[in-house]
Amino acid sequence: MHNKKSIKIEIARTLKAPEIETIKKPHLTVRSDRYENFPWPYVLSLPFMWLITLSVMLKKKIYEMLGLGLPKINSIFFDGLGKESRKVKEYATTWRAMEIVYNHPYPSKKTLGGLLDDFYWFGLNCQGLRNRLKLIKDELRKAISKIDKSEEIRLVSLACGSAESVIEVIAEAKAKGKIIKAKFVDIDGAGIERARATAKHYGVEDQIEMQVGSIYDVIESYKEFKPQIVEMMGFLDYISQKDAIYVVGKIREILAPNGFLITCNIHPNIEQHFLKWVINWPMVYRRPEELGDIAEKAGFTEYRLIYEPLKVHGLLVAKKS
Repeated sequence: MHNKKSIKIEIARTLKAPEIETIKKPHLTVRSDRYENFPWPYVLSLPFMWLITLSVMLKKKIYEMLGLGLPKINSIFFDGLGKESRKVKEYATTWRAMEIVYNHPYPSKKTLGGLLDDFYWFGLNCQGLRNRLKLIKDELRKAISKIDKSEEIRLVSLACGSAESVIEVIAEAKAKGKIIKAKFVDIDGAGIERARATAKHYGVEDQIEMQVGSIYDVIESYKEFKPQIVEMMGFLDYISQKDAIYVVGKIREILAPNGFLITCNIHPNIEQHFLKWVINWPMVYRRPEELGDIAEKAGFTEYRLIYEPLKVHGLLVAKKS
């Protein structure tokens, strides 16, 4: 068992390409098959980002004192000139913002606003978020490969959002002759509808049962399903340590013996205050010791902590012994 003094982490450096590539994506993407690791422009621009953050903090305080609520535009240098950045702010904490960051579905524009959008799209948190997507797909493939070939593969995706990464892996498995039966749940019906459309595009809609609901309300219902894999991407970023331990403990209960939990949490980083104040995106940041503490107190004795190269996002991969 790990303890807080001896906890070890892995840093992901390379990705194993899938044996069979998935079919063409339903939307434009500029993702590559490599991890992104380009921090220096954002480290050097940190004083500028701090100035923006401080100005937004002051602006919000003045609005609060005057009873005006939140500003419509936080900063001319983010959601003022940057139209796509404004969309990310408007959709902050939702799957819609994630899809913008994942897929960059807008053309580069040689305007100040367009250049600002491009600059923020390559920020540390955006690079780290795309790295997280790749890392989760990589760990899903590894977990699938460890399941006995004679067994039916059963997967649950909690707080699935648009479920882009999971659906792509299910499609890859189908192309190799492995049929994965899955259950998806998300509290946002629009996210479920996007997931349904993506699953149909990949030809795996008949393998996935989708449900609108809260994790807290539905998790008990998956006991009979006995999944070998439970994937939960991003949910821990928004709940307390106590709630995280409770949810992960419930996941351990529904997992089949030798089943895997694949989840993640954002790590403290130099852009976190910018995200909170300028993008209106507050999160619960955890260090490896805190993430490991969740696994241990939830009853897992066998787990790994893997961080993408920028160390903005970390994965917890736990096995039910």
